[in-house]
Amino acid sequence: MSEARDEPCQRCGPRTPTVCFGQYQYTAEEYQAIQNALQRRLGPEYISQRPAGGGQKVCYVEGHRIVSLANEVFGYNGWSHSITQQNVDFVDLINGKFYVGVSAFVKVQLKDGSFHEDVGYGVSEGLKSKALSLEKARKEAVTDGLKRAMKSFGNVLGNCILDKEYLRLVNKLPRKQSDFQLADAKRMDNEPMVQKARYSSMLRTPNQILPAPASHSPYKGVKEEVAERKEHTAEGTCSFPRSKDCSTDLITLPQELDLTYQRKLRQKQLQQQFREQMAKKDKTQPQNNNSSTGIQASNHPETIEKSKSLPQVNHSTPVSCESYFAEDKFLADDPELWDIHLDG
Repeated sequence: MSEARDEPCQRCGPRTPTVCFGQYQYTAEEYQAIQNALQRRLGPEYISQRPAGGGQKVCYVEGHRIVSLANEVFGYNGWSHSITQQNVDFVDLINGKFYVGVSAFVKVQLKDGSFHEDVGYGVSEGLKSKALSLEKARKEAVTDGLKRAMKSFGNVLGNCILDKEYLRLVNKLPRKQSDFQLADAKRMDNEPMVQKARYSSMLRTPNQILPAPASHSPYKGVKEEVAERKEHTAEGTCSFPRSKDCSTDLITLPQELDLTYQRKLRQKQLQQQFREQMAKKDKTQPQNNNSSTGIQASNHPETIEKSKSLPQVNHSTPVSCESYFAEDKFLADDPELWDIHLDG
């Protein structure tokens, strides 16, 4: 088994274990086994031949054999390949037939991060369909780039066919017949052994999918608090006490929580605070009105009964100013103030 590195993964996040492709490390035993397998040379059963110019034959390894060898050496999940760049060099139409040339850069990477990259070329000549010509040239370029990148890992992946002396020796060896039997062919729609093994692994490790949070996590108890707030919201009560701990504030809630619910909860809290402030203002305003009228009535005892008969002022004019206006009015209508004696 391979071991994961300790540094955080950029795609999975800092709080998840690093199991991403390209960040594994081979054990010493696995590394030595792969190294020994890559140093072996291919037998005549893996090498094919095709005619070339001048009556000669060219040896090569087919693409599907390279893929099978890579799966055998590295594992089906131990390597990957990607097309980093692909260019159409030319598309010519001559006498109603298309001639196309395409180049492709293919990168092959192992699960420990090591990789090789090489260029492949594909050609299509003499086809009447432009689409089929481009398809053939593109696929041929990718396959050629894949094989050239694979051979950089070792002899077993095709590097040995570049040794002409070895080819002369290996061509003299008799080819073994294939051991493939028709009884081993896949003729069913499902694989019962694979399904059974997958189900057994799920039963053995049910709790490894979502690991439990650490006891020192700053978000401990946040989900319980949010669940209680959701229950209060469903009942229609919006009085949510704000926690003094900054770890339970809405701004620092974990990313797993619903952002829409956080926004609505914050709006309800602001509305509740606004209602409480308005209720406090409504309670303090009548007290201020009663205190101001009482002080002015004590200063002018003669106008106590007249001031009681005045209608209550409901607009924004201060009570003190209204009392001054009422005082001037009644002083002007009092006849005793204008009864002036001539002797004085």
